[in-house]
This record gives sequence, structure tokens and C-alpha cells, in this order.
Amino acid sequence: MSRPSSLVGSDEEEQTNYHAPDETGLTKSQKVALVAAWSIVKKDLVTHGRNIFVMFFEEYPQYLDYFDFATGSVGELGENRSLHAHALNVMNFIGTLIDYGLNDPALLKCSLAKLVRNHRKRNVTKEDVGAVGGVIMRYCLKALEQHRTKTLEEAFGAFLGTVAAAFE
Repeated sequence: MSRPSSLVGSDEEEQTNYHAPDETGLTKSQKVALVAAWSIVKKDLVTHGRNIFVMFFEEYPQYLDYFDFATGSVGELGENRSLHAHALNVMNFIGTLIDYGLNDPALLKCSLAKLVRNHRKRNVTKEDVGAVGGVIMRYCLKALEQHRTKTLEEAFGAFLGTVAAAFE
């Protein structure tokens, strides 16, 4: 008995779709890699978020003035509860984009539009988001070293590129 062609694509079609980026900017294989990697990261969002922001401010101290928790030295930021709270919000947002937005491009687009609206009020640019994204990618790939693959590297790059591109 044959199956309806509208429900099942050909094997060749499936192979092509698996490696071609969709509306999110990621391929199916990149999405699988990113979701699996994020499932590890999200087990300790506060620690990873804090570490990402401390790393970000160490690399880009000029951004300290953008934040209300930026009192004292960069070294003291790791203990700042306001930074922890902001980092947790950022990590939860990234998790939402990965866990839900990658499977629902309309949700991803709406979520990114809201992110842009909220950050434009503070004159955040695509370059600013790219700087944060670069730190997030380097940190996560290092934290996930034993799970690191070329596909995962490409997935983080494509995902964070999609986020930054929303600021164009």
C-alpha cells in the first residue's frame, strides 16, 4: 500500500531538507545539535549565564556603562546578584528561542522583533549583539568541549547570526 505523497517526501527530498537552512537560518542537523547541546547548558543557567557575562565584560569593558549592575570592578561582577538575574533572563530567552523558536519560525521572528524593540531603546546595535553572541558561542563551545562538533559550531554561528541579523 502506498502512502499519500503529501504526507511523506521522497528520501532524496528528506536528505536535501536535512542539510538546507530553513527560515530560521539553520539546517535540521544544526537544530538537532543545538537543542541537544542546550539541554546540557540549561541544567545550570545561572552559572553559565554569570560566566558568559563576566567573560563578556572582561573582553569588552566598555559595555559596563550600559548596565545598572556595573558598579565596582569586573572581578566583583561574578558575585553581583543583579548580574545573575540579568544573565538568567538572557539565558532563559536564548533557551526559549532554541527550544521553541527553532521549530516555529513565526514565534522566533516575533520573539526577535520584541528583543529588538526592547534593546533599540538603549541604542543596542547589530555589532553590540554580535559581540555578545561571539562570547556566548566561545563560552558554550568551550563548556561543551566533549560534545563539540563542526555541526554544533556551525549551529551556534547560524543561530547567533540570526539573532544579530534581527538588528539590521
